[in-house]
Amino acid sequence: MKITGAFVLLALAVLCLAMIMSLQVDCSEYRRLERGRPIYCERLYQPFCGSDGKTYNNKCSFCKAVL
Repeated sequence: MKITGAFVLLALAVLCLAMIMSLQVDCSEYRRLERGRPIYCERLYQPFCGSDGKTYNNKCSFCKAVL
């Protein structure tokens, strides 16, 4: 019985960790190829809620702000 309970708790912990990891935004497509070169974003309005609590015009604008 104790082993089953420990297994269930471990499974829940793994699922929670997987959910947290999937919530992080992937900005790898917007990384600068060279230092000092600016990132240019399209003027497309697709509201994107950033992890900093602000709303950006799109994902590119968010990544530009955090990189």
